[in-house]
Amino acid sequence: MNRRRSRPVVVKFGGAALADVAAVAARIRSLSSDGAPLVVVVSAREGVTDRLLAACEPRATSAGIDRTLRWVRDRHPGSGVAGERHLAELERGLRSGAVGSPARTDRILAIGERLAVDWLVPALRSLGIDCVGVDAAALGLWTDGRHGGALIDLDQSRGPVRAGLGALLARGTVPIVTGFLGRGRHGEPVTLGRGGSDYSASAIAALLEARFVELMKPEASILSADPSMVSAARPIPYLTYAEAEELAEFGARVLHPMTVEPARRHGVEIRVRSMRRPDELTVVGPAAAASVGVRALTLSPTVHLFRLRFPGGRRRPGVLAELCARLAEAGVPVLQAFTSAAVVSVVVETHRSSSAGPVLGRLVEARGAHLEPAVPVVLLAAVGSGAIRELARVPPEVLAVGRGVSATRASVTIAVPVEDGQRALRALHTVLIERGPTLRRARPAVRRPFGPRPGRAPRPSPAARRRSGGKAPA
Repeated sequence: MNRRRSRPVVVKFGGAALADVAAVAARIRSLSSDGAPLVVVVSAREGVTDRLLAACEPRATSAGIDRTLRWVRDRHPGSGVAGERHLAELERGLRSGAVGSPARTDRILAIGERLAVDWLVPALRSLGIDCVGVDAAALGLWTDGRHGGALIDLDQSRGPVRAGLGALLARGTVPIVTGFLGRGRHGEPVTLGRGGSDYSASAIAALLEARFVELMKPEASILSADPSMVSAARPIPYLTYAEAEELAEFGARVLHPMTVEPARRHGVEIRVRSMRRPDELTVVGPAAAASVGVRALTLSPTVHLFRLRFPGGRRRPGVLAELCARLAEAGVPVLQAFTSAAVVSVVVETHRSSSAGPVLGRLVEARGAHLEPAVPVVLLAAVGSGAIRELARVPPEVLAVGRGVSATRASVTIAVPVEDGQRALRALHTVLIERGPTLRRARPAVRRPFGPRPGRAPRPSPAARRRSGGKAPA
């Protein structure tokens, strides 16, 4: 048997992509047509996670919980005995105490993916797909146990995941695996953060040494910008691992930020495909791409920028390290930092700005600095190999409103006032993407032979010039 063909393929369907079961079945048949074993990872059905999150809030009423339970039941018809068991578990969880407990919230949210599997397996079987539901936590997809944003432990998960899924694949059965959740340190379910099913699929593909992992999206693969803000946004055919990571970290909602890491670690190609337009595809892979400038632009949600002026400037070493350390102790991560000779600006999430203010105030008192009021901004990021070389093409009107600029080889980030964000995004898209990268003509290499140029006398050595009194010998 061809070894490459015997390696499995992993495909993930998001909540919106599950709306058309016939299309899901067709994609499964297409990916299985060459005999490759197939693993399917699924998210909760569209809207379920949001409903369950709202029902976990302290302000949720008994009547609201009743409505949520009816709505969730209606979204999962024909889910059988397993579905009824999970619906009963959901009702007990929502009516129990410990409101606001991260562990309770994760137990409830995990039921969304479990119900999706309970509903999808019978539906696919009715269409002739031989499949079986698999719970990722029970399978042994181990994590660090951090509720709401756990990280998958690939080393600990390798054995149980290969054994459990390998047995099903050997029988020719398609495992339908819950995304978004894994196993905590004590066996409890923990979730991986919003969009975590992409991360699940990438991790499972890495553990199985899959040929590739395919992430099915309802509308588009990965575009050069959010089409709701930029009408000229276009599909991106290829991204390097580094570019995809930058896009995810800067807030592009197409990929979970941790999706790329397992695939990069094991050299697994990621394919992001549109359900509606299957020929529209973005490949994220290890191959080195030619430097093309900027591939995509992202605009973050509103964040807050704090600007501090330190007397002595760069003659006061360690200021940025101390600032970040103090914020970290208060549970406030720094999203971005901009520095100059005397000024340090840090960007934090809006909901953490009230915690950041007092921390920075104490630092100001200790260091004799001046702290300006927090300013709401958005982070406009231009991502692509060689992006820094396009910095000179950023329109002056964008730089004029910028509150800070940072650049690496793969990205340029500009903090701009919220009211200028979308206008700046469209201006950058026009210049950096629609007009294409700067064209640079390479100078042809000219190989000169050793020795004097033709038609010229050899240049005398310094010793010969000294002997002749500085004159060239006749």
